[in-house]
Amino acid sequence: MSMAPEKLQRTRQILLWMMGCSYLFAFASLYHQIPGLYGPKGLTPVHNVLPQPSNATFLERIKFLPSLLIFSLEIGLSPHLGMELCCLLGIMLSLGAMLFRAMRSSIVFFLLWVLYLSVYKVGQVFLLFQWDSLILEAGFLCVLVAPMSFLFWKRPEPRSHDGMTVWLVRWLLFRLMFASGVVKLTSLCPTWWSLTALNYHYESQ
Repeated sequence: MSMAPEKLQRTRQILLWMMGCSYLFAFASLYHQIPGLYGPKGLTPVHNVLPQPSNATFLERIKFLPSLLIFSLEIGLSPHLGMELCCLLGIMLSLGAMLFRAMRSSIVFFLLWVLYLSVYKVGQVFLLFQWDSLILEAGFLCVLVAPMSFLFWKRPEPRSHDGMTVWLVRWLLFRLMFASGVVKLTSLCPTWWSLTALNYHYESQ
């Protein structure tokens, strides 16, 4: 079942706006925690997981640790300051995507995905939660959903595969809810098995 072009465009814009909002909260909340978590005297200093500069090629470094922060030491930037810079860039791009429709393009969302992947890969135990993986997966889908436009002031034309990308997002939502339900039922919690947990579950999520 295909969607009308107007409804498809509206759905896409709502999805991209909400993803920009999610990125904004994710980057902003992490930015304030970096000194205490990843600074030189933090709980898990980020410089402990970064490789030292070597003669390895660019592809070898990216394969070992797919993060922009592997180049921070080479340019004289402390790793935790590199994390803060990634977060600040993410905050600006996500805020722009929220405020300006023209910035909801695949280029902007690809940059947001790369920035969050960069901090995720060095975030260690504090960035290994389900919602961190979900942001990356949903963010990558938004690269496909968002219009490809190099001119931010030009409104892109609808593409023939737009409906398929929206279905990929629906599949992600189904997997998320189905897998979450399976985990809760396999925990053998009597509240879930008696079907009463949803009376208050979403108030805490």
